Amino acid sequence: MLYIGIAHHAMGENVGFQEILQVLIDGSKYDNRAVAGIGIIYFLLGFVLILSRFQKHILSFYARFIFVICIFLGIANMVFYSIYNDSFNGNLLGIIFDDQKAIFKTGLSGDYYITLKIIFLILASLFCFYLYSKMITFFDWLIAKKAIFGYTKTANLCLFIIFAGLITTLINSHFGFKGISLDQHIQPAQDSFLRKITPGAFRDIYLVYRDYKKIANSHFSDFYQKSPLQSAKEFFNLPEDTKPPLNLYQLLSHTSTNTSHTQIKHIFYIVSESLSEYSFDPLFDSIDLSSGLKSLIDNQHGFKMQNFLQNAPMTIKSLDVQITGLFQTDIPLNTMLGHLPLFPTAIGGILKQLDYDTRFYYGGSGVWQKLDRYTAQEGFNQILYNTNILNYAKNKPYPKPYENLWGVYDNILFDYIKQNTLEATKPTFNMIMTTSYHPPYDVNLKYFNVPLDKIQKFLDTHFPNSSVNANILGHMWWYDKQVTRFVQEVSKACPQSLFIITGDHFDRMYPSAHRDNRITNSIPLILYSPVLTPKQLANIGSHIDIAPTIVELVSPKGFKYAGFGKPLFSNNHALKFDNNRYALGYFAVATHRFIATPQEGIEYINDSKPQEHDDQEVKKLYDKLNQARALSWWLFMKGNIIYDDK
Repeated sequence: MLYIGIAHHAMGENVGFQEILQVLIDGSKYDNRAVAGIGIIYFLLGFVLILSRFQKHILSFYARFIFVICIFLGIANMVFYSIYNDSFNGNLLGIIFDDQKAIFKTGLSGDYYITLKIIFLILASLFCFYLYSKMITFFDWLIAKKAIFGYTKTANLCLFIIFAGLITTLINSHFGFKGISLDQHIQPAQDSFLRKITPGAFRDIYLVYRDYKKIANSHFSDFYQKSPLQSAKEFFNLPEDTKPPLNLYQLLSHTSTNTSHTQIKHIFYIVSESLSEYSFDPLFDSIDLSSGLKSLIDNQHGFKMQNFLQNAPMTIKSLDVQITGLFQTDIPLNTMLGHLPLFPTAIGGILKQLDYDTRFYYGGSGVWQKLDRYTAQEGFNQILYNTNILNYAKNKPYPKPYENLWGVYDNILFDYIKQNTLEATKPTFNMIMTTSYHPPYDVNLKYFNVPLDKIQKFLDTHFPNSSVNANILGHMWWYDKQVTRFVQEVSKACPQSLFIITGDHFDRMYPSAHRDNRITNSIPLILYSPVLTPKQLANIGSHIDIAPTIVELVSPKGFKYAGFGKPLFSNNHALKFDNNRYALGYFAVATHRFIATPQEGIEYINDSKPQEHDDQEVKKLYDKLNQARALSWWLFMKGNIIYDDK
C-alpha cells in the first residue's frame, strides 16, 4: 500500500483513512486463512518431532522458510502491480508459457529495481530471523521458569483449546464453526487499487495456480474428438477441400441488416438471478407469479421466446458465456485475467465500437469472481456494485437492511440504474446482474405487500409435498414486479430504450420433484422496446444468441461483428422466419420440436410427435455443440487461427 499506492500514486487522492483501515481489516481476513494453515503445519511438526533432538532446528527452518516466502510474495506482487497495474493474475503464467529468458532479462534491466528489491528481501528476511530467534529464546526462558504453561494437564488442555479456537476463527473468518465466503462477505473499497490488493498475494496466487492446473490439463480433444481443422469445417459447413489457415473470427462474422433509423439510446441487458421459464407457465397465473413481465408482451413492442436454453448451470459460468460470447467449457475464464484478450465476440467490446458507454451493474461485491477486472477486460468502461449502490441508498427512505450477503436488494439496484441512466450524457449499454432471488430469501416481502397467504395456499394445493414455501416463491413474485416497474419507469423517461431480460440459469427451487428437460434447461428471454417493432426470426435460441440479437437491433446496416449465435429479432421485416433453427445450450440441444439431453434423452415440446430420424438429428446437434465448445476453447487457448491438423 505504501510503495505502490502512495509512492507510485496508484491509490486515488480522495481515499480516506477509514477506507484504508477497512481494507487492512478485510485483507487480514484473507491472510489469516494462510496464517492458520501455516500455524497448523508448525504445530503438527512440533508434535510429531516432540521427542526428536532436531525439533527446534526443523521448526526454525520451517519458520524461516515461511518468512522468506511471505516477504518474497509481497515484493513480487508489488513488482507485478507496477508492470500490469493489477495484483497476481493470469499474466503470471507468462513465466511458464512465455520466453523465460526474456522475462528474466527484462526483470534485471533496472526498470523495476529488481536488484534493490532482492537486497531488501535478504535484509527483511534476516530481520525476521532475528525476531523469531529472540521470541523462541524468550519462550524457552518462560518455560524454564515455569512462568507460564506449568506442567499440569489442565493447563495444557486449556492452551490447546485456545489454540484450536484461534485457528478455527482464522480459517472461518469469524468466531464460529461455519466458514464464510469473504468474496461475498466484505464490502469492497471504491478505490480500484485498494480493491485489487484486498485479497492479498496468497489468495491471488492460489487462484492463478488453481486455474493453471485446470487449463494445463485441458485439450481440444476433451471437447471434440476430431482435429481443430476438421471441426471448424464441420461447424461452419465448409467444403471438405478447404485449406488452412482458417480465421475463426472471419468465419464467425455477421453483418447487420438493420433497416430502422430509430436510434436506441439506452440498452438494458438484465440477467436475472435464477429466473426460469416455468414461472411463466399458465399454472402459476392464479398467483400472478410473472404477471408483470407478461404485461410487456404484445408481440409488437414486446416479445418472449417460446423456447430458450441456458448456456450454463450457475451464475459465473453463465456470465462467462454472456460476457465473452464464447461457449461454456467449464474452464473459469473470469480468473484467467492477463491471459485473456478482449474477444471480438464480447458484447461489451462490440457495443463500445458502436459508441455506447458500457456499464456493468452488480448488486454484490465487485471483487466477487474478480468481476471488476473481468468486465473491464471484456469491454466495459465501468462496473458499479454494492459499494456504489449503498452510497446511493443511504439517504433514501428504503427499509433497512439494504442488502444481504449476496448483494443490495434489486429494487434499490434498479432505482440506482435508473438515476445513472437519466444523468447519462451519451448512449449507454447496461448489463445488469441481479441477486435478490437467491438464498437466504430475506427481502421484507410484507413491506412490499407480497400476497404470501395466497401463494402458500397455491403451494398447498398444487405442490403439497414441496419444500418450497411462500417466502421463496414470494421472492420470485416480488422480483417480477420490481423489474417490470423498472422497465415501465425507464421506458416513460427514456422511450428510446431496448430491454433484454433473461435468467442466468434454471431455478433449482422449482417446487415439483418432477423435472423434465424443459424445466431444468429453459429460461425466459423477453425483448421489449417502446420505439421498435422488430420481427421475430426464430422461436428457439440460447444465451449465445443474445449478443447478436442486440447488435442486429441497434447497429447501422452493414456493421460487421463476430458471434457464435444468430439474431433472434431484426428491424428488417424482409427477413424470413427460420423454422429450422436450433439451439445449443449447456449439455442440451433443442429445435422447435424437442429438447434433448444426454441424461434424459429426447423430450418433445409444442405438441410435437416423434419422427423417424430424430435420433440422428440429435446426434448432429450434439456434435455441433461439442464443436462449438472445442472452438471456444481454441479461441482462448490458442488464438483465432487454425493452421493445420498438427
